[in-house]
This record gives sequence, structure tokens and C-alpha cells, in this order.
Amino acid sequence: MLNRLAATILACVIAGGFAATPDHAAAQPPSPVYESVTEPTLKRGMAIPDPKGPVILTVSGRIERGKGIRFDLPTLESLGIVRFTTLTNWTVNSSVFEGVLLSSLLDAVGADPAATLLTLTALNDFESPMPVADAHTWPVMLALKRDGEYMLRRDRGPIWVVYPQHAFPELSHRDFTSRWVWQLKAITVE
Repeated sequence: MLNRLAATILACVIAGGFAATPDHAAAQPPSPVYESVTEPTLKRGMAIPDPKGPVILTVSGRIERGKGIRFDLPTLESLGIVRFTTLTNWTVNSSVFEGVLLSSLLDAVGADPAATLLTLTALNDFESPMPVADAHTWPVMLALKRDGEYMLRRDRGPIWVVYPQHAFPELSHRDFTSRWVWQLKAITVE
């Protein structure tokens, strides 16, 4: 299974697709895994504006500012929207998800390159650890929309961590299921 994953990632990189590099978010090259919907207007080194609307995500821990960065929906979407269709372990049919790449978020907040762990916290205070490497190995999405509609709390929104298991079937393994945090409210970089 590991050889298949390595071969898939290598094929994507050779084809100009998803590259597992820290500055991936800056360029967002064409990808066989996802479609770019909007280009990013907020990138690493740019000032992240204070939220004007309801805060839907807070990122803290080992980041450039050293204090929590709060995101409203428009600021989060300014990281660039991507789309892919995938099956989940919680839905009957494949769904079209739209959102931002986790790697783009980590880049924009200046996550410490030596950090190894993310703690994902849901609205109900459920916490799940995720290796930082996941964000740079696969195009993990912070999904905001499912099948063209913004997700409400009752629909696992406003943010659901979604892995591209349509392109990497090994991501459906139970080792990854706890990382699909829905109703995500906070990420701590450790």
C-alpha cells in the first residue's frame, strides 16, 4: 500500500499536480486530485484581516503571530477555493466538496515548519490529533460547501475536514477516520 501511495504522489508531482512542498499554496498548480475554483488572494506574509463577520475558525499555537488568528468565512475563502468529489464513511453517495486546502491555511498563518502535530477541535469540544504531514502529503480540505451548499451545523458544518479518498483509497482506512473532524472550530499547531 505504501508503494502505491508513493507511486501516486510521484505521478501527481511529475504531471504537475499536487506537490508536497510548503510553498504549494502560493502557486496551486493544476492537480489531478482537485479543481481550483478561485485563486488565493491571501498568502503567507500578508496581513490577515480581523474578522468582520462571525468567527468560524481560530488557528493558534506555533504560528508566526504567536497568538490565535481568527477567520471569518470571507477571509478563509480568500485562501483560494478548491473542489473535489469524494465518498465519505458517513455518506451514502459521493459528494462534491468545496473549501480551502489545509496546507494553504498553514502557509498563510506561518505555521512553524518544525511543528509535527495539529490538534483539531470541534464545536462540541471533541479533539483529534492530525500529523502536520497529512496536510503536505495529500490535499486535505477544510470543506465549507457540500454539493454546492454551505454546510450548516446540522450538516457537519460550517467546516468539515475532508480527505481526498477518491484519489487515495488508503485514506478510507480507519486510522484516518478520526481526522475527518466536522463542525471544526479550532486548529492548534504543535
